[in-house]
Amino acid sequence: MDKIVNIYRSLCLIPALIEAKLDRSGKVVYSLWSHRNLEKSKTTKFLKHILLYPDLQKDQEFSPIDVSNELLSCVSPSERFKAVLRESDEKQYLEIWEHQNLYRTVDLNLLDLHGKVYCDGEFNSFHWSPNEKKLLYVAEKKAADAKPFYKRKVKEEESKKSTANPGEEYIFQQDWGEQMVGKKKSVIAEYDVENDTVSILEGIPDNVCPGQVKFSPCGQYVIGVGYETLPRKLGLIYCTNRPTKLFKLKDGKYEIISSDNEALRNPIFTPDGKSIIYFAREAKGPHMAGVELIQRNLECTNSADSNARKIIVPIVEEEMDIENDEKFFGLYYIILSKRCWGSENRLILSTNQENTIESFVIDLDSGKITRLKNEYGSLIVLDVYNDTILANSRNFLHTDVLVIGKLPPKGQEHSIDWIELTCRKKLDTLKNHKYEYLKLCQNVEDKVKNFSAIYVGPSSGDEKSIPLIVYPHGGPHSAFTNNFSLDISFSLSNGFAVLLINYRGSIGAGNNSVQSLLGRIGVSDVSDCVLATNEALKKYPWLDPSKMVLCGGSHGGFLVTHLSGQYPDMFKAVVARNPVIDVASMSIFSDIPDWCYVECGKEYTQVGPIDDEILLKMRNCSPLVHAHKVKAPTMLQVGSNDLRVPPGQSLEYYHRLKANGVKVIMHLYDDNHPLGQVKNEMDNLINTILWLNQHIENKN
Repeated sequence: MDKIVNIYRSLCLIPALIEAKLDRSGKVVYSLWSHRNLEKSKTTKFLKHILLYPDLQKDQEFSPIDVSNELLSCVSPSERFKAVLRESDEKQYLEIWEHQNLYRTVDLNLLDLHGKVYCDGEFNSFHWSPNEKKLLYVAEKKAADAKPFYKRKVKEEESKKSTANPGEEYIFQQDWGEQMVGKKKSVIAEYDVENDTVSILEGIPDNVCPGQVKFSPCGQYVIGVGYETLPRKLGLIYCTNRPTKLFKLKDGKYEIISSDNEALRNPIFTPDGKSIIYFAREAKGPHMAGVELIQRNLECTNSADSNARKIIVPIVEEEMDIENDEKFFGLYYIILSKRCWGSENRLILSTNQENTIESFVIDLDSGKITRLKNEYGSLIVLDVYNDTILANSRNFLHTDVLVIGKLPPKGQEHSIDWIELTCRKKLDTLKNHKYEYLKLCQNVEDKVKNFSAIYVGPSSGDEKSIPLIVYPHGGPHSAFTNNFSLDISFSLSNGFAVLLINYRGSIGAGNNSVQSLLGRIGVSDVSDCVLATNEALKKYPWLDPSKMVLCGGSHGGFLVTHLSGQYPDMFKAVVARNPVIDVASMSIFSDIPDWCYVECGKEYTQVGPIDDEILLKMRNCSPLVHAHKVKAPTMLQVGSNDLRVPPGQSLEYYHRLKANGVKVIMHLYDDNHPLGQVKNEMDNLINTILWLNQHIENKN
């Protein structure tokens, strides 16, 4: 056990690259990194400064600076100011720094104008006005006063006026679900730096929660994304299908400037300020799917004008040809840096492509798409300034590497040369390992037959000597990509090979693949896992078929519990984290009940009578119906605060396995769906290896 714990401790010290930015001179790089701090049981964030020579080579690097207590930060356009949001003793403070001196400090709690500032990826905004006089951010609306029908007043309270009506203190107000507890109604706050005042912008309708707000280039109005709250709020985290509107707010006037029935995000002004680009898809269907890149001309006052809305990149159903005779599989989960424009109207972004995250240059004038050269797994763009690009080069076997390159002229983007600013290190425990992409095809009549998997493990070995973890991803509409991962590295370092399966329904392989899984969960995804496993056994003879185990979380947990029930003699042990066990009951208690309907091939509605047929279909596609056939010892790892896959799912499975004589254990954590708290992650990863080791060796 000590060896396993020490491996985990060493992996925790490997930093992950989060952000990077060039200063205006182009001579200094600021990079933000994080790693797990086991002593504090928290994540530590630190900032590193690198000086550059004119040819972009590294001159020198300075010691890291701990910035763990910074929730948000943003440098003003001229770099005169830096705004920082900090939290201390449950209080939030807004700081404005000028040339390394503290210029303003605002105790936001003392102002009592709004609740907590939003720092999540859905609503979060921290944006300077062009003239650097104002700062925008999004916060929770101040809670209304509430009072009981009776409360004895003290003398100090008698003079206080209250607008609250008695008996309203327990009225239910819905929040935005998993990992967004307490976020019920957002407001836009504007901090005036010169006058040191905060105000709430008026004009947002009551049924809209604003987010992703920013000033226009002229500074005369604000744009943002409005999240619709009627007829109800559905969970937002990991969901790109929620109805939203692009809005313009000027002098208290709210104007919608997007089309109906869209789910959109990431609005950005083009360099000339005359239009906005954003990413959109239909506001229904699976939670993650392909999106299109849209340009909205702000000079067209009539939204019906054919010139007002232009699709730059469509949703790609299968694949399309792009520059340099390469294939492009569409836009999915979009990673955009705060600065993302190259010269000559070129947008630089990163998105899923089969088994990696790739970065592309999109020419808005011609629509041409060019992939940036990438030789090491995934490439994620972090900053673009004066055609100089900072990016994160990462893969399963190396630590994150900060790279820099100069964007070539139009038509030559693929030839970019990358310079490594930080060292590319391969872990000692992984020196004899490799990763390999497997292209797989089902011999069926389905419209979509192809899918992929990633083998990560020893490059060679004695025949049938290496145990294998079969690992399907969650979602189901997400994907494994070639990124450094602590849990995968931990498994490899403890002697396992890992098979990561991007079954049909995964993003990054054409939108038809995403849609193909709807109505077929528990069937086509399960068969893909079996085919991938069998093909891996054929391709890598050092894998031991008698020592195969299953790990997966969420929909990955759905799949591993399906596999252990449908193929009870194939796997020796199972670890399932917050698994979906019974879709029918989940449709009542989850923050995303629509998921249960859509994945079973039906449209979600609460209007009219309950459809018994769909409830039966939900039950029949669930792992619960196979629980009585399970033989493999099963460990369940469950978050007691999980709103996405409520803990009752695992509790029912636990009792059912136990009743059927299966060895089962459940760890219950005070955590939500990802089990992401450092102490909980440490416990579940170490217990995973102990559990798997115990049962592949046939120990009791």
